[in-house]
Amino acid sequence: MKLSWGEIRALARKNQAVDRLNDPELLAKNITVSIAVPSLKLLEYVIDAKTVLDKFEIENKVSIVAAHWSPKKTLRYIAELESKGVEVIIAGADGSAHLPGMIASLTNIPVIGVPINGAHLGGMDSLLSIVQMPRGVPVGTMAINSGYNAAIFACQILALKHHDLKAKLRKHKEMLEKSVESEDLQFSKKSHNHLLKNVGRL
Repeated sequence: MKLSWGEIRALARKNQAVDRLNDPELLAKNITVSIAVPSLKLLEYVIDAKTVLDKFEIENKVSIVAAHWSPKKTLRYIAELESKGVEVIIAGADGSAHLPGMIASLTNIPVIGVPINGAHLGGMDSLLSIVQMPRGVPVGTMAINSGYNAAIFACQILALKHHDLKAKLRKHKEMLEKSVESEDLQFSKKSHNHLLKNVGRL
């Protein structure tokens, strides 16, 4: 019998669910994704990632980390990732966008890069910087400002190990399908009505 998240939390509070919480199908609560961004000003461009991860009930944490302005903090941040059980990293950056690559060079945890549209060049500078990583140090690069897709990609990576996420991803894809069908139906009705109203003018 699969428990709801509310039931799991209630049992955990009563110290009666230790074995159940260790069940692989119920481990999504313990998955960790780290979201790194160089400044609060740029946080708005990747906040969608946190929103999606929260929706999928994946534990996540946002950290302000700047490869150039705070290199020592960045090194500490990277060193702590594996000890904290982080399984996927989402890193956003603008301009030269070194943060995702710097993190990827110092850990084996998968890194997903989000190019951010900064003050110049429409984000193409950060996109090309992140996507052109040297051989052997890959960063999975998303579209410019696409924190949403970064989180979905993180979920797909995690679903290889945490199988309960597969069902959630299937529902996500089903919702996308339904939204297109709904919009097509609405458009068809509007177009039909428009044609009826204008039939005398054709």
